[in-house]
Amino acid sequence: SKNLRKLITKIFTIDEFNELKATQKEVIVTVSNLSLNETEYKSIQEVSYEDFCDWIWISCNYIPFMSMVKKDNCEYADGGYGSMVPIKEAIERGATTVDVIVLETEATYYNSLPSTNVFSLLTSLHGFMMDRIEKQNIAIGKFTANHHDTILNFYYTPTVLTTNSLIFNKSKMTNWWNSGFKYAASTTEKTSEIKPQEE
Repeated sequence: SKNLRKLITKIFTIDEFNELKATQKEVIVTVSNLSLNETEYKSIQEVSYEDFCDWIWISCNYIPFMSMVKKDNCEYADGGYGSMVPIKEAIERGATTVDVIVLETEATYYNSLPSTNVFSLLTSLHGFMMDRIEKQNIAIGKFTANHHDTILNFYYTPTVLTTNSLIFNKSKMTNWWNSGFKYAASTTEKTSEIKPQEE
């Protein structure tokens, strides 16, 4: 996924990085340290531009289908393997209101297709594990929020987006965003602060 790393640098410039850093707000990336068996959170306030771009890239690497990255003498991968929805971490860092965007419908409307080969079995297994991690994170987040008087806002998709998260299609993904935006806007007024994506 080295092309993704190049794209991140192209889209997220060093000027934007410095502008964000100057606000003193925390922009945090979640990564999984497979060497230490830990989930790590990398804040924009604590790293350089190149390192932050690395962490963004690493947080997207859905192994074994994408690159395993060795950084700081450790092997890293997508942060979702350790924390898919890090509500607890956000609250512990001082968040009093958390907006959670869940990229699936609130209720499950489909069953996984039978595995026909090792690859499809592996993708099904990964999907199952990530789904379990997500639900566990949400449960822990709700528990933590109740003990800290934190407001949680959940936004789900109106329809099933895809059954294969390894397919990337700009047109479809833009339509997904706009559909999700309109759906969220129909349930809350807060989404007026967010703009729909353009083609």
